[in-house]
Amino acid sequence: MLNFIKKDLLLFWRNRRETATVLLFPIILIVVLNFAFSGMIGSDSNPVALKLAIVNEDNEAEGIKQFEQHVLAMDMKSEAAQALAAQAAQSSPITLLYNYLQHEDLLQWLTVSELSEAEAIQQVKEAAIDGFIKIPQGYTYETLNAVLLDQGASVSLPFYVKEDTMNVFIIDNVINEYFDQINLQIALHKVAGEAVDSASAVGPLLEGGREIVGGSKPFTMLQYFTLAIGLLFPLFMASSVAEKTGAEKREQVFNRIMITNSRPLSFLMGKTFATFLLVFLQSLLVIIVSHLLMNVFDGKSIDFWMGLIMVLTVYAMCMAGLSALYTSIMLKLNSTDAANGLFMLITMVLGLIGGNFVPIYLYPQWVQQIGEWSPNGLTLAVLSKWIQFEELAAMKMPLLALVIFSAACIAAGVALYPKRGEG
Repeated sequence: MLNFIKKDLLLFWRNRRETATVLLFPIILIVVLNFAFSGMIGSDSNPVALKLAIVNEDNEAEGIKQFEQHVLAMDMKSEAAQALAAQAAQSSPITLLYNYLQHEDLLQWLTVSELSEAEAIQQVKEAAIDGFIKIPQGYTYETLNAVLLDQGASVSLPFYVKEDTMNVFIIDNVINEYFDQINLQIALHKVAGEAVDSASAVGPLLEGGREIVGGSKPFTMLQYFTLAIGLLFPLFMASSVAEKTGAEKREQVFNRIMITNSRPLSFLMGKTFATFLLVFLQSLLVIIVSHLLMNVFDGKSIDFWMGLIMVLTVYAMCMAGLSALYTSIMLKLNSTDAANGLFMLITMVLGLIGGNFVPIYLYPQWVQQIGEWSPNGLTLAVLSKWIQFEELAAMKMPLLALVIFSAACIAAGVALYPKRGEG
């Protein structure tokens, strides 16, 4: 089997153009993506600039006054009615929204302006702003009724944009964070019987307007690009080994091996182990060189690098198993073009749902869950958590799933592998 491993490694090495592409192109791509998205995440020198407009069609003072009149007309004690009226003045939803969006931490990278609806629509079309929030008429009164009296449903705040962009995604997260925070504060103050004022509802924001879970380390966009690209090209490597099998099949190399005294499975296992070595070395080289060029994993300990190498080893096993399955399929099918098309389709689907082409958090939740069933998606998720927490216990089950995937692919490859006399 060692001769077969040597044969496949030499076949790969002699194709210098392919070797250079596999080793250099991922690094170049990571560098380009880093410069293209620099300042969007994880950079303080060139922060992202977001522009949001508010179209306010409601009269806050009239809404509060209308609510107070409604409360005073209700059949309740005057003291309770006056307390609710005072609480409404402190809990005005429009004031809470403005105070949140004008927080000093958000103002570092978010510009908020108040426009008419016509002006806002025009500026969205011209890309002068990223989007606008429309506060409909009666919003204050309806929201106070829903929050303080549990009467009716709260009015929604539509968010209008021209197209989905990274800026829009970030603003949408900011708005959702506001409502999550407000809902939590309302629930807590209701239990305590207190009013929700603007200071307690907004509260201090963490640096950058994002929450950092206790005990975790930041996960930057550059680290995501490095891992995503570093895990994508091994998928192409697995299919590339199978493509070379098609060339050997056309040149009768496989048939000559079958009529010798060599064990038939040695051919398959040779390609499997060769793929393991190629994938492991290629992915490790891409990550290390990217780190040396751009300081991707600054300040990481030896334990971090050992964990990273362990995950890459298991991922290389997955790609080796996938290569074994591809090789057997290639030998079974009569058309090598059909087989290559099938392998490319599988590679593209795995890369798409696994977050290697597009950041996984831009997908709906159900797509993210499906993506974590793919070997590359699960590996990307494991490495993301490893960067943030460095907890070995959290890696056990995902790595076990990857090992099972590798074993299943190898078993399927062996089962499909042609026997003597076939083909």
